[in-house]
Amino acid sequence: MSDTINWKELSEVEKLKYDSNYLRGTLVESLANPITGAIADGDTQISKFHGIYQQWDRDIDKERKHQKLEPAFSFLIRLRMPGGKFTPEQWLKMDAISEKYANHTLKLTTRQTFQLHGVLKKNLKNTIREMNDSLLDTIAACGDVNRNVMSHANPAESPFYAEVIDSAQKISEHLLPKTKAYHEIWLDKKLVADSKTEVEPLYGNRYLPRKFKIAIVVPPNNDCDVFSQDLGFIAIVKNKKIVSYNVVVGGGLGSTFGETKSSES
Repeated sequence: MSDTINWKELSEVEKLKYDSNYLRGTLVESLANPITGAIADGDTQISKFHGIYQQWDRDIDKERKHQKLEPAFSFLIRLRMPGGKFTPEQWLKMDAISEKYANHTLKLTTRQTFQLHGVLKKNLKNTIREMNDSLLDTIAACGDVNRNVMSHANPAESPFYAEVIDSAQKISEHLLPKTKAYHEIWLDKKLVADSKTEVEPLYGNRYLPRKFKIAIVVPPNNDCDVFSQDLGFIAIVKNKKIVSYNVVVGGGLGSTFGETKSSES
């Protein structure tokens, strides 16, 4: 832990991110632990950057405690899918994965992506590997980074649909974390023995203080609620071309709910 940082001013999550070895944490060890269906406490924060949330079935909590069993842990897995664009083949693959590894449901989120629920720890790697086989991934779908980039949703409503979807995908790729942790842990790529040589040119070693959200819209439609985003891009159309964008700034990093005083940055 760095001596140049005043850790008293930072939360435990900030310390976890700093000490995570660029989002590796102890996920490899957690996944290999056969004693529990959960992952280590610190890894529950780090796994979010990999698109994973640990959950448990609260409806049967009391009964499991009575039986002296741990909670019925399972995991939510969220895809990174800029603009919600996917092929029919990818839809069918995700449906098959939900039947094979999850709770037989495939949820569509308000940020234009898919979520699986009820995935057991022992099935996490296979689930993510099969998603990647279909050219889908879960990198940065959660966590303190840029989340799934949204864009104009209906191809029938605008001739500029393809252009803004392409921009959403480029923004998403540009803002991805550069660490190789995801590919090492989930796809069995070569492990980096000492990640001190790694850098995160945009995020640094603590990433962002909270999630960051971006959307693109084409007037007169505002199907992404562009003013609720941290960064919103509103297309300026002239002579049947997108010539530029108006940019709006705000979202969760722009204000604190219930705080009436403005703060200096």
